[in-house]
Amino acid sequence: MGARHALPSDLPSALDFDREWRRAAEEDGRSQRISRNVVRTIYMPPHGSGTTDTVRLGSDALANVINCVVPRAARWTYADEEALITLRASLACDVEFRYGTAPPLVFNRPELTLTCIPPGLPMSAIIAAGARQQGIVAVFRARTFAARFGLVQEDLPPELHAAMEGTASMGRLASFPVTHRVAALVADTLDSRLHGELRTVQLAGRLAELVAYALEAMLHQHQARTAALSRRRDLDLARAARACLDREYRRPPNFGALAREVGTSQNKLKAVFKEAFGVTMADYCLERRMREAQLLLMEAALTIAQVAERVGYEHQSSFTAAFRGHVGMSPRDWRRHRAPFTLDLPS
Repeated sequence: MGARHALPSDLPSALDFDREWRRAAEEDGRSQRISRNVVRTIYMPPHGSGTTDTVRLGSDALANVINCVVPRAARWTYADEEALITLRASLACDVEFRYGTAPPLVFNRPELTLTCIPPGLPMSAIIAAGARQQGIVAVFRARTFAARFGLVQEDLPPELHAAMEGTASMGRLASFPVTHRVAALVADTLDSRLHGELRTVQLAGRLAELVAYALEAMLHQHQARTAALSRRRDLDLARAARACLDREYRRPPNFGALAREVGTSQNKLKAVFKEAFGVTMADYCLERRMREAQLLLMEAALTIAQVAERVGYEHQSSFTAAFRGHVGMSPRDWRRHRAPFTLDLPS
């Protein structure tokens, strides 16, 4: 690491509970303390709609449970002497993080991410105006991250080691599409009926589960990347197939024809693709289609039939069945639950 920069004394830490909820209230919200460790900020028209709960989970962790639309853009700047790890489980968001001269980190789709925030320079979070912000965002002190969850170094993927030591650069440690399990967990947390410190207890458990999902996926990815394929050509075949599927996932090609195009047999291609990326080609295409559908469902101008057509389904009923099987609810229910409060959405 290079020389440390002197941090501005007027900038709060991302772990500063009191400054965090007061800052939220300054963005035209009305805050009320609902327990020792939970403050709720309520946004009312014309200053927005929805709520944000700021939850203190000890001196080394803080979380926000966010379900709101704020019409004005906001820029919040933090500074920390120590490295941080953030976990973001988003169902809807439009946020950009900037740190020094590093390329910005953009979060604008449903995803589960772990991100490293190194020490030494101010970091800004830029929140887009008018976008639905819905999900759970937690910040952990990197050096105590493993101990908080009862883990030791050998339990963790290699990508986390440098972050925990404070020597990693800013960036995503891992990023995965939101599965129906994660979406259900986040939605249930947003809609929780628990009050007071029981909400804190619940959130701590939910965060532990989300961290477990993220670490398991990271370990799986690492094993897939480091597993020795029989020949280098096998990895090249898998990458060529993935590049084709990335272009044509809305209407996936016949896998036999795809295998012939890249120069192998269908059975061989299926095997090397699964070994390289941890999913089948069919599941890869489905995941891409469902992720695209979730983004399109947020657009008020599109009907569900139009969304189905955009992601390659000839019949709305087939799309609805596939979406329900993958996400756990119908497209219409998902849209109504996730879309900004202020939009009139077509059926």
